[in-house]
Amino acid sequence: MTDRSIACMLVTHLPVKAEVRRYPHLRGKPVIITESYGSKDLVLDSSAEARGVTAGMPLAEAMARCKDASLIQADSPYYNGAFDKLIKALELRSPVVERDGLGCAYVDLEGLELMYGGEARMIASLLQAAPTEFNPRVGVAGGKFPAYVAAVTTKGGRATRVPRDSAGMTAFLNGLSIGLLPLSWTNK
Repeated sequence: MTDRSIACMLVTHLPVKAEVRRYPHLRGKPVIITESYGSKDLVLDSSAEARGVTAGMPLAEAMARCKDASLIQADSPYYNGAFDKLIKALELRSPVVERDGLGCAYVDLEGLELMYGGEARMIASLLQAAPTEFNPRVGVAGGKFPAYVAAVTTKGGRATRVPRDSAGMTAFLNGLSIGLLPLSWTNK
């Protein structure tokens, strides 16, 4: 490759997916994972079935929106361990992997295209690095932010490539919502 390429590997809702992997009976049910900060109980993560619940939301608000949800106290060491395994699998594919919070990692793709026999095979290898239940998303671009946005906007188990030229990148980013910016519940 002549242009720099970075992949963003994104596993959305990793805590919920890790808990469902550990407790399969939770699959398809509303799940809220909570974390305590002093006297405050906040939502760390929630399943898609817990409609209207978002990370950072006070637990009381979350329960008002989804009364039938299963509550699970966060097990951060377990989630970090699951993600560390994914990071190790990515490091077997590229020498430069940067962890950026739980569920998000950036992979430098420079020089790997020849090794994998093309960009499509290289991206397929990245997707295969994650357990199937994690349903990862991959975005590929010339920088971290557009790669992240590409990952956020693609479907699970898929990859999106942002055009390499600045006009193509601008066109890709131009039509997207500001809601894609990584802001907490309190900042929205």
